[in-house]
Amino acid sequence: MAFVVSRQRKIFYDLDGERGPYLLLYPSLWMDLQSWEEAGYLDVLQQEYRVLRMDPLGQGRSDDSDDISDYLPAARLQDLCCLLTALELDNVHFLGIGEGARIGYLLSAWEPNRLRSMAVLDGHPYVPEEYEKKTWQQHVDWVKAQDWEKLRQEPGLKELSDLQWDRMQKVKSSNRIAALQAEMQWPGVDQELPPSPSAPGMLFTSTRESSFMKMREAGRNCAYWRYHIFPQLEYREGLLDSEILLPAYLDFVRRQRWVPRNYEGGYL
Repeated sequence: MAFVVSRQRKIFYDLDGERGPYLLLYPSLWMDLQSWEEAGYLDVLQQEYRVLRMDPLGQGRSDDSDDISDYLPAARLQDLCCLLTALELDNVHFLGIGEGARIGYLLSAWEPNRLRSMAVLDGHPYVPEEYEKKTWQQHVDWVKAQDWEKLRQEPGLKELSDLQWDRMQKVKSSNRIAALQAEMQWPGVDQELPPSPSAPGMLFTSTRESSFMKMREAGRNCAYWRYHIFPQLEYREGLLDSEILLPAYLDFVRRQRWVPRNYEGGYL
């Protein structure tokens, strides 16, 4: 595991796979880079891609902060771009969940040339609804009270493994609270997205998701974006089951006709 220094803090990452274009995996607020491997994503993806996983600020092995401003969108994006610049990557495929989905939208709006394609789930590009803010505030209250049992019953969190929960509880509460409060200030980027993004996008969702209507709206309103509706959602190790998501994701990526400038032959 290696790291880059962004804003005077260490951001850790791993790079796996020996061939193919680069694919960046960005986790949700509750996960770290190990989660992708534990959920079965890494084994499949590294057969065709050079898979870049990172621990965002305050997660996994990366440094942390108690300052809300360090977790706001511009700061998050700065850390990611610092990593891509350090590795001399011009364009990457991007797959993000939750917080990672919002980072994907930011890339599309503010740094579109960084993207080769974007795929997201569990996150829309709009200003948070009141029910979302209330959910995040409830999470803040439970973290402050160290009430992990209640937090663990939340959708998307109850599927985390005991090992993941053990790692998550080692994160300083003040650090987690700052990150959650920053989520509540997500400004939305739907007005900043270009009508024809430079990279195609896929928004994965399900009718059972609370954000379903917003995800479908975003997929309809932006040219070159599509949305994919799963009939059911089954989670494993905190992530949508790889056997459900990856076939649809790989089908989407393989349909892209261009290849990165640093990719030597093969089928994308």
